[in-house]
Amino acid sequence: MDDTIIDPLPLDRLETAVTRLRYVAIAVMIILIAGFAFLGIQFGRLNGRIDQFAAKMDGLDVALGVKFDAANAKIDAVSQRLAVELKTMEAEMAARTNALGKSIAGANSTAPAPPLPAPVQPAPTPAPKPAPAQLPRSRP
Repeated sequence: MDDTIIDPLPLDRLETAVTRLRYVAIAVMIILIAGFAFLGIQFGRLNGRIDQFAAKMDGLDVALGVKFDAANAKIDAVSQRLAVELKTMEAEMAARTNALGKSIAGANSTAPAPPLPAPVQPAPTPAPKPAPAQLPRSRP
């Protein structure tokens, strides 16, 4: 039997490629971890600012509580009137649509008028043929 010898050069290239791929994968993982850490810090800062804003708004609500309540009452009244008006408009539109549908159905149920007969045209009479024209005489 003939033993075949495998060329070690392609295996070395493959091992080198796998090693480089490992380094790239490790680098990508490090970048991902650093990115998530950065985003975590930013969300922590954002949460702190939102808390500060909420505290300021709570203080403003206590100072101007009467004005906010009055504005809320006006908005509630307008929304209630708007709801009633929209219901009224809906009922009017439904009534008009029903009436229109009934009138169209009534118009379609009547028998259509018979078509008018076409006017009779008299047969064309042949026109008399004109006499042949004489040609002008030329000069001698």
